This record gives sequence, structure tokens and C-alpha cells, in this order.
Amino acid sequence: MSLALILTLALAGSTPAVAVETPLPGTLDLTRVRALVVQYDGRWMPLDTMARDTVESVTGTAYFQGHDPVLLLLGWTFKPESWKNQPLISISNIELRAELSLPETQTIYSCGELEKHEPLRMLFARLIHMESGRKLDPLEDKVSDIGKKLRILRQAFSGESICVIPAAKGRNDAWLPIVSHSVQGSPGQESVWSAWSDLGEAFRKDDAAGFSATAERLTTALAALPAAHRPDPKLIATELHYNRLQPFHIASRVMVLAAVLAVVALVVRRRWFDVPAVLGMLAGFAVLSYGLWLRWQIAGRIPAANMFESLLFLSWGMGAFAIFSMLVMRNRTVPLIASAMGALALFLADALLGHDSYIRPIVPVLMDTVWMSIHVPVIMVSYSVLALAMVIAHVQLVVMAFAPHNSRLIAQIDGFHYWHIHVGSILLLAGIITGSMWGASSWGRYWGWDPKEVWSLIAFLGYLTILHVRADRQRVSWWAYLIGGLLIVALFVVVVQKLAPLSLVKGFALAGTALAIVLFVVARGRLATALKSVLCFWLILMTYLGVNYVLGTGLHSYGFGKGAVARYMLLLGVIDLAVALALCAIHLARGRQEARGMRQEEGKRQEARGMRQEEGKRKARGKRGVAGAPSRSGCLRSRQPDGVGDQLEPISAATVRERPSVPHPVRRSSGPAKRGGAPLAKAVGHPPSCLLPLASCLMPLAFCFIPLAIS
Repeated sequence: MSLALILTLALAGSTPAVAVETPLPGTLDLTRVRALVVQYDGRWMPLDTMARDTVESVTGTAYFQGHDPVLLLLGWTFKPESWKNQPLISISNIELRAELSLPETQTIYSCGELEKHEPLRMLFARLIHMESGRKLDPLEDKVSDIGKKLRILRQAFSGESICVIPAAKGRNDAWLPIVSHSVQGSPGQESVWSAWSDLGEAFRKDDAAGFSATAERLTTALAALPAAHRPDPKLIATELHYNRLQPFHIASRVMVLAAVLAVVALVVRRRWFDVPAVLGMLAGFAVLSYGLWLRWQIAGRIPAANMFESLLFLSWGMGAFAIFSMLVMRNRTVPLIASAMGALALFLADALLGHDSYIRPIVPVLMDTVWMSIHVPVIMVSYSVLALAMVIAHVQLVVMAFAPHNSRLIAQIDGFHYWHIHVGSILLLAGIITGSMWGASSWGRYWGWDPKEVWSLIAFLGYLTILHVRADRQRVSWWAYLIGGLLIVALFVVVVQKLAPLSLVKGFALAGTALAIVLFVVARGRLATALKSVLCFWLILMTYLGVNYVLGTGLHSYGFGKGAVARYMLLLGVIDLAVALALCAIHLARGRQEARGMRQEEGKRQEARGMRQEEGKRKARGKRGVAGAPSRSGCLRSRQPDGVGDQLEPISAATVRERPSVPHPVRRSSGPAKRGGAPLAKAVGHPPSCLLPLASCLMPLAFCFIPLAIS
């Protein structure tokens, strides 16, 4: 429906004066009504799903004030005069209320209040005459959202939202609502209208027996109508079961419990206690898999059409890879990381980002290919593995900062981290390739430099940097840097030609990108690897969320969403960068302190060695003073205390020719490096250690300017 029509419907209507009490029936059996098949939002579904979607679209929650959504929808339909003045629409944004001159202390408003509010009506009128194709600003977007809520309410109040009368001819024709003007001249539909009227009367009187009998009669009358298409009753039953079960809520809670058990297992450090943690993770993964299977059956496609469904696959991928990791590596931290990150992904999908959790139809061109079912699981599992690598990188930074002497633990974490990056990068490349195949099948080209395609390539190149710059590799020869530098210069020459004429922002973006690439490649060592892994995952987040929510452009419009994701990304990115740099600074400070302590300790050892040598010399001189001068025979003549003759003692060449004591050359201690607490300069190799934080900051910052430069 067009924006103008939405706002026109929102502008219409009267405004009763005072809100009245609207008690809902409390004794009705909604089982039959809940299973009525309706056509809504381009697909067929039970009335239960349609009611949940409608109520949540208006009020922000499916269970408004704890009421059953089907009961609320029937109340709006059968008793509209009682609900027009009931506060239903939430406007919590303070700036929006101030802009609309709404009361400062009120956050929930009725349909009647908003319809008669003059500033809002003026904004509605302005949006109706808005230039076609222009992107809405934040205020206009919120006003348009209010208009959509008013339109949904008005359709419910008029009885036109529940479309249960099937189309008799065309499969894709629109179904009709049960209203008096739609059933004239049709005997079958008149019986439906009669049952519907009786149902409304029983609802208003809270007549439980009459409501159940009328619901049965309505179901029979609807089944007798001719229909070009009816959905499979088993599919409707599956969706009702899915709605009742809420598998993703259960999976998130089970995964949180599994994460708690995994923490306890790490503290207790008993192998038998790992069993509950592993079983909890497997149970959460099983429930999540079952929920995805149910959603797949209901939608008739892989559940990967929007951000909510992709987050479900993100959580599923973490669980799947965790099971694989446990079989291969047998690491006890795997259940903790997988359960915690899986629960976090489900929480983001369910609550924080406000994503649409309902099953929606997708663009038909994307359905006519098998590559969708291949690309989405592969790319989401790659994101899952790289997310786990990011968590491990944070753990590695913490250990290197606060336990630098535990070289064995640091080496284990680094190997575990590198293995995740290796697998995740391979899956990311496979996801890019299968995505290009999907693009060729749907859009007729393999690669079109779409923003999401560009950012996926940038993220992949970032992880390639980590794979090719490792702490255990030999120092790269100068000619390799020269060849790489020439290739980068050639690439930038091509890019500069595409961006002409250059502006100050574009020039800064190019310079920052070049510097970031150089520093990102030169920085080496375990610490550098962990930091780059953290920052590269933000490139993944830019690909996954930033293109949709920050840039808001490109062919991947089916994945777009709305919400405060840009603010969340900026806030979390700043916090994460600050934490990573703080851990880096702690490691650097402790490394320098330990190096200084080692030098002081070595100096004390040298001083003690010199004192022992001086003491030996003094003793040797004392012996010579008592024994007298050496004899010609090469012996010292020593007088015995008892005065009985002389005794000859052999003397050594060291006694006769004493050489001055020269301390050994002091070798630079490599103790901290061997114990895992090496200074940052030792860890990163050739470049000065102070450049690593600068490289880590500039790499994502410079890449953020690429879309600005290209645009």
C-alpha cells in the first residue's frame, strides 16, 4: 500500500472525547477461532499469527497488557467504539513528542487522540505531497510509522483486516473480509456473515457456550465456500504449534543455562562437570534446530530472508561449529563460548534490535534458485566461526595482559584462535563465491561492486592479512614489501581515476586507507594477531549490519531493517576498541617493566659476580703475604706454625700471573619473550611498537571512508 493511502486512512475518522473501560471476555474458548485460515501480508496463515502480528505492529508487543492477541483483535473488531479512545500507540521518543507538541508526561496515545492532533495531521498532509522517491528523514520516518499503526487500527475497527473468504477463481487473488457489503448476492457467504454476526454477539456478551458453537458453525460455513487454493491443514497446525512453542525463546534460555554451567565447570575443573555444560549446549542447539525446521516448513523456503532469520542462523552456526570443535580439539572452553555467543545472537534477534520475527514473503526473483539455500547457511556459519574467533582473541588479549608468564596457555589460545580464523576465512570465501553464483542466477551478473559485496571482500582481505602475517614466520624480505607496495600504488592509481575529481574527504580517505593497509600488514606477533582479529570482525559487522542500517543502499534491500543499530554499532565499537587498546597498553607496560626488571637483575648478578672475584683476589693476595716470595723452584716457601722446617707448596700460573677480572659481555635477556610476556616491540617485529595501536585504529577507520569516497 502506498504512503499516501496509508496517511489518508490515518487522517480520516472521528474522535470520541473520553476513554471508557473496555473489559475483555474471560471465559471464551478461542481454539476454533485461532485456527481460522486468513490471507494476510501475502501469505495464508492461522488467525493466531495474524493477530500476533497486528497487535505487535500497533502496540509494540504481541501480548499487550498481558492480553491474548486473538482476544484483543476480536475486541477491536467487535467492539470498535470502546477501543478508539484506549491508549494503544506508544510514542516514547522525547524529541518526537516535543516536535509533535504532544504531552511530555504521556507516552501511550489512543487512535482518537492522534487523529485529532493538528500538528500530526499537518505532517501527514506534508508526507502525502512529498516528492516521490525522496528518502524520509528520521522525523518523517517516525511519523510515517505512526500513520501505519493508525491505518492498521482503522482496518481492524472496520472489520476489514480479517480476510477469511477465499478467492474462488485465481490462486493469487485477494481474499475478502467478512463484511456486509462483500457477501451480498452469495448464499454461501451469507451463511458465513450470519455465523460471523452471531460470533460477535456471543463475544460481546461473554457467552462461552454460544461462542464455541458459533465458531464451529463459522468454520463449517467457510469450508463450504469455493476456493481456488486452500493451504494444507497440517501446515496451519504446524504454525499454531510453532506459535505456542516459541522455540527460539526456549533455545536462548537453555543456552544461557549452558553458559552458566560451562563457567562453573571451568571453575571446578572437574571433567565430570563438563558433561552438564555440553549437554546444555547440545539441548539449546537441538531446540534451535527444531525451531528453524518448523519455520522452514511454514515458509516453504530456507529461513534466511531477513535480519531476524540470519541472526537465527548465526546462533545455529555457532552451535554447529562448537560441536565440530569439541570432536576435533576437545577444548573445555568451547561449550562456554558457543553457548554464550549463541544466546547473545538470539537475544539480539529477539529483543535488542527490534527485528521483525514474523515470516514474510520474499522477492520472487530470489526464490527461483537453489543458491539461496546454499549461500546463506555457508556465509552465516562463517560469520559464526569468525565471531567465536573474535571472542577467543579477546580472551587472548586478557591473558597476555594479566598472565604474560603463562606461555603455555598463551600458545594454546593462539593456536585455537588461529584455527578458528583459518576455518572461518575458508567458509567466508566459500560464502562469497556461492553469493556470486546466487547473484548470477537472480540478477544476471556474478559481481557488481554492490556495497555488501565490496565490504565482504574487504573483510576477507583483512582476514587474509592475519593468515599471512604470523608470529612464527621468518622476517619478510625487503623485495616482498617492495612488490606489495608497487601493487598497492598501482591499485590506488586506478581508484584515484575512478574518484576524480578528488575532494578533501576523498583524499583523506585514500591516504588513511593506504597507511592503514601498510601498518596492518607490517604489524606482527601474537598480540597483533589478536588485535587484528577483533578489528576484522568489525569489518564483518559492517558487512552484515552496517550496509543495511548505516549505508542503507544497494541491491540487498531484502535484508534492510530499521532501528538504532547504527548507534549501537558505534557505541559498542568504541567500547570494544578502548578495551582492546587498554589490554594492549597493559601488556606493553608490563613487558617494559619486566624487561627493566630483568636488566636490573642481570646488573645485580654481574655486581655480585664482580664482588666474588674481588674477594677471591683479596684472599689470594693474603696467601702471598703470609707465604713470602716464590722460590726459584717455582714453589712458595711456607713456614709451619709449629716451626718445624719449611714445606714447599706448588703454585699455579694464576697465582703468579693474576689477570684482571673482566666481566662477561651482557647478553640481552630474552626471558620475558620466552615466558610469553615479551614487550610489544618484540611481539610485532620490525616496526616500532607504538605503531600497532595506530594501525589498529586506522584500519577500520580508513575502510569506513571507502563508501564515502566511492559515492
